[in-house]
Formats: sequence, structure tokens, C-alpha cells
Amino acid sequence: MGVSGSDNYGFSLIELLITIAIMGIVMGISTISFNSWQTKNKIESQVREMYADLADARSRAITQKRVHGIVFQPSSYVMKTYTSEVEYKYASDPVTNGVEVMRKSLKYGITKTDTTTAFTDANSSVLFDTTGFILPTAVTSFGLTVVVNPITVSPSINCLVISVARGNMGKWNETAAKCEFK
Repeated sequence: MGVSGSDNYGFSLIELLITIAIMGIVMGISTISFNSWQTKNKIESQVREMYADLADARSRAITQKRVHGIVFQPSSYVMKTYTSEVEYKYASDPVTNGVEVMRKSLKYGITKTDTTTAFTDANSSVLFDTTGFILPTAVTSFGLTVVVNPITVSPSINCLVISVARGNMGKWNETAAKCEFK
């Protein structure tokens, strides 16, 4: 066969531009999906870390035979130990008293019981007695729910329920306004 001018091999400029545009769109969508996935993963990791620290405080209270607690703030929490009943019960409050064991800053903010009630000094502490149960206070007599925000990214776990004898991780249900366990 002879070589003719109509047997061109390769891509035209339009075909190349369309291919590059399609690749750009796919990359843009995958980046958005990756960022959303990364946010969900970080929120879930924060909830698991908080859960582990609560279990640690409960365990320390039992093994060291001293009251231990966690004081929550909107963007951090502090683990504390108390040497006497005066420090956590009869003094002004357990937030300002006690010995700080550990402080953690949070990447995602937390709220109490729902997605709008902020932690304040008056409603922020969970104290474990020497048997590992929560000491009854006005705030924690029936437990406490901690929600990690934003809930709009829909992670599989984003809340903790701290009850008198145990803690549970769950997913915040906006319509029912409660933390549901998996």
C-alpha cells in the first residue's frame, strides 16, 4: 500500500482538550470526596480518642483509689485527679481544683447533649469515684452526651454517651435529637 495523506494517526487538538477536561472533572470530584472522607475519619478518630481517655480516667480512679475526672471545654478537655473530697465536692467546683494529669486540644469542637449547648464551667465535668462510677452531680446524675461537630459531614460515629457505669460511642440522630449506638 501506498502512503496517502488521509491516513493520519494520532489525536486531534479537540480530542486532546476533551480528554484533559474529563480528567480535570474526575480529579475535582475525587478531591472533594477525599476531603469529605478525611474529615469524617478525623471526627471518628477524635471520638475514639475521647472514649479511650474516658476509659483511662475510669480505670485510674479504680486502680489508684482516687477520684479522677475529665473537664470538657468547647475545644479541649483536661483529665484531673483529686486528692480529697473537698477538692471536687465542697469547694467552688471541680473545674478549678484538682491536679491536671493531661490536657488535649480538639480539632473539632464539642457540644453538650445536642449540637448547640456549649460546655461551660458549670456543666463540664465528669468525675469517677474509686469504684469507677460517675459521682452524681447536677450535671451527670443520669449521664452526659458529648457531640463532636460538625455533624453535617455524617461520620459513622460522632457522639459519646457517658452514663453512670459505662460509656458508649454512637452517631448523632438530628431528627430524634439523641446519640444512637451502633
